[in-house]
Amino acid sequence: MTPTTTPQAIVVGVADCQVSNAPGTQIITYALGSCLGITVYDRVNRVGGLLHVMLPDSTINRANGERPAMYVDTGIPLLLKMMEKLGGLPGRLTCKIFGGAQVLNADSYFRIGEKNISAADRWAKQCGLRVSVWEVGGQVNRTIRLSLDTGEVKVRTPNREDFIL
Repeated sequence: MTPTTTPQAIVVGVADCQVSNAPGTQIITYALGSCLGITVYDRVNRVGGLLHVMLPDSTINRANGERPAMYVDTGIPLLLKMMEKLGGLPGRLTCKIFGGAQVLNADSYFRIGEKNISAADRWAKQCGLRVSVWEVGGQVNRTIRLSLDTGEVKVRTPNREDFIL
């Protein structure tokens, strides 16, 4: 009898970061509103990771240094360090960024989604990441699912068919 393997799902919570190189694994985060879901994938070594950040800049709360995945400026370097430990090579990483919606009516001061997108663009460039997909903005939440077998990300939004990027 041939053993079978059940695909594993790793759920990434808010202010969380997960990486894996296990075949068949999917890394998922739910209901991205103004938060960003940032995926990276090394197609040669089939290593992938997903970061779910809430806010653009960790300097707003220096006491929260133990939660680097909460912020774009500390989360992206954390994600890259975790990827490298599993063999994800920086020069081979493909990055896709999701979320950053304006889910509530708010004045310009509280446009966290826009601020997160701007910070992600700045930090991706600073870290040398090639962002191949920007599925951001708007007024809808997104659930994303990264496949470690293909590097594809399945996106689910309300009132729309799921699509793959």
